[in-house]
Amino acid sequence: MNMKMYKPKIGVVKNGLTIVEVVIALVILGSCLAVISEMGRLAFRNAKEARDTTQAELLAENILAQVQLGIIEMKPVVDTPVTNQTIRNDTIEDTGVISEGDANDVLWLYSIDVNNVSDTENLIEIGITVTQNPAKTSHPVRCYLVRWLIDESEQ
Repeated sequence: MNMKMYKPKIGVVKNGLTIVEVVIALVILGSCLAVISEMGRLAFRNAKEARDTTQAELLAENILAQVQLGIIEMKPVVDTPVTNQTIRNDTIEDTGVISEGDANDVLWLYSIDVNNVSDTENLIEIGITVTQNPAKTSHPVRCYLVRWLIDESEQ
């Protein structure tokens, strides 16, 4: 008798992907895209904050130099507009004169604190605070600069 043995087919080859594999791949892709877009958003926000902080530091140094030169009077002031810079459509413009109606358009405000240093003669502490206008920005940047000067008015 000639009997042929039946051999089952082992290792069936499939062409294509199953629906589960496609769904898993899409979930991984979506997660990666969400992480990358969040990283881009955070990088943009940090770059903007660094730019604004640097500008606040430069403005504080400029105001302090003007106080030392006598251009700005050495007396306490609060929330005074910085020169004549205003913001319109996310650009800084030099308007020449700030009128009362444009007070909300001012991008930067400064304050000056003048204190006598205790236990010393003729020494004054000047504190300059430069901050973004809270009416213009949701998270205003702030810079505080302190300098000690000799009071020449008492000599």
